[in-house]
Amino acid sequence: MKRVILLGVDGFGGQWPKPCALNELEIAAIVDNCESARLQGQKELGLSPSQVFDGSDLSWADVEADCIIEATAPGHRVERVLAALNTGKDVIMAKPPVLSIEDFQRIIEAKNALGREVHVVTQKRYFPAFYKIKSIIEQEDLGKLVYADIDLRVDGTYWKSGFYWRKKLPFPSLIDGSIHHFDLLHWWTGTGYQDVSAVSWNPEWSPFDHDCDVSVAIRMDNGAFVNYTSRWSMKYGPVVNYFEGIRLEFQRGVLEVKEGKLYQDGRYIPLISDGRAMMDTGELNIYILSDILKSIEHKADYYQTSIENQRGSFSCVFACVASILNEKRIELSGLEEHLEEYGISKIQMDEKLRDVFVRN
Repeated sequence: MKRVILLGVDGFGGQWPKPCALNELEIAAIVDNCESARLQGQKELGLSPSQVFDGSDLSWADVEADCIIEATAPGHRVERVLAALNTGKDVIMAKPPVLSIEDFQRIIEAKNALGREVHVVTQKRYFPAFYKIKSIIEQEDLGKLVYADIDLRVDGTYWKSGFYWRKKLPFPSLIDGSIHHFDLLHWWTGTGYQDVSAVSWNPEWSPFDHDCDVSVAIRMDNGAFVNYTSRWSMKYGPVVNYFEGIRLEFQRGVLEVKEGKLYQDGRYIPLISDGRAMMDTGELNIYILSDILKSIEHKADYYQTSIENQRGSFSCVFACVASILNEKRIELSGLEEHLEEYGISKIQMDEKLRDVFVRN
């Protein structure tokens, strides 16, 4: 049985023990800076005190294990990932993987130098309607994507355990949430991102410290246009969550997801466990973990989950940040050459993130 260190057992991290058990992974240690979460995790998993770490240092990396699942808050994640790689472990990490383009590249360089595997959890791909979209695009002659509408409207305080840092995070719905949509769009169509023009705002009733809502006009590298809106400030009315609000218009067909159900050219496509029944990311983690473990075992990116595969989606997030900060359209080509000019270099991002991940 493979051994794994679980970093983060609070919030979304608490969704990983079941997928680990079903994929025959033994949890060798847990790491969390929340004392109550550590104690609860130790009790539920039957671990000894020596298998429980508060994350104040990197001593957990010396535990014998094959890989880590990095499900903590993304602040300082690069140090934890590099510690795992340097002690011979493969890495499975949540999104957003890190919070600067330089740190993203550091991880790629380290894993290549050390011959290790780093994969990013993309569980929303496994939602039945989203998975079927991929199948339809591959099997039917829809032509190229021409236009897409992606709309998200939720109460961003819903994720209680992580609200202490999301509240302080600059552009939280963009930096923490939009990579899920950007990953799906790239995965579905295979197209990359050419340029973005973004604006942000923060309604007077918003509980977030910074602009939590964003609207982006995206041009894909095949010429398609994407109208993207992400709001975490919903006050009243029906929400549009991460498992709906999708409309893809191709040359010869339209795919749309409403209330978790898939429609093709206006016709409902019945799926097993569609609708709201499969909107549990913990359940979806079972499938993504199985596929990632196969890729790690064979050192192959079978399911397009490698960190390299996330480069375009990740860069699109920070191109949007650059567009907001500079009030202009940003080209993704050559973005790495203008990080400081655009205000999104690691040093500049670290300054923006100062104290964000400190529990009050």
